[in-house]
Amino acid sequence: MGAVVVLAGGVPHAHDFLAIGDSIAELIRRDDRHADVVEVVDHPDHLVELLANGTDVLVVDALFWRMVGDAYGPWRERWAYSPPEVTRDAITEFVGNGGGLVALHTTAICFDDWPEWGDIVGGSWRWGVSSHPPFGAVEARVVADHPVIAGVGATFALHDEVYGDLFVRPEVDVLAVAKRTADDADQPVLWAHRYGRGRVVYNGFGHDVASIEHPVNAQILTQAINWVRGGA
Repeated sequence: MGAVVVLAGGVPHAHDFLAIGDSIAELIRRDDRHADVVEVVDHPDHLVELLANGTDVLVVDALFWRMVGDAYGPWRERWAYSPPEVTRDAITEFVGNGGGLVALHTTAICFDDWPEWGDIVGGSWRWGVSSHPPFGAVEARVVADHPVIAGVGATFALHDEVYGDLFVRPEVDVLAVAKRTADDADQPVLWAHRYGRGRVVYNGFGHDVASIEHPVNAQILTQAINWVRGGA
């Protein structure tokens, strides 16, 4: 088996990406199926060389985007980001040629001037349309039968955020849904799909270390890595 690369980084005002990345890496190392090589990087441009050299799976829990708008003024100079062509090509070729991608939480907001990223992930944030409530208790409901959620049960509860009104591509297989509020429509929070020859899973949870280490979410993450890697 090849390496698993974890991208965990970006504007830190609402997420401790350093701790999240370490937590994801430790979770992967505890799973014997994926314990060969795990590398954590904190910037997308570091992926260019890694994805071309023996990587099987890319796990992303990161927040890199242009930060347009007054609300992001304090962080824009340091953290605003648009992926250069070489980084876009590296990611597109990696997944399209059969690499596995597990995308968590804020990944749907990343790379907001690169529409194909949303095609690769299977969904993306729509500025002025998408939203999430404050961090809090969430109950998710499983709506499909798939190896990523095998053994999870009909529902699971954790503390996180529900991203709603995302631009979810029609070809994805929605695996679980949740509501932002009691009267909200069901929002897809977990899905799987194919991009070229690659397998992709998006999990809308992963706001903090507690979410990553939640027993059910940890199970979903390890099963997602196994599935995108080509497992049953």
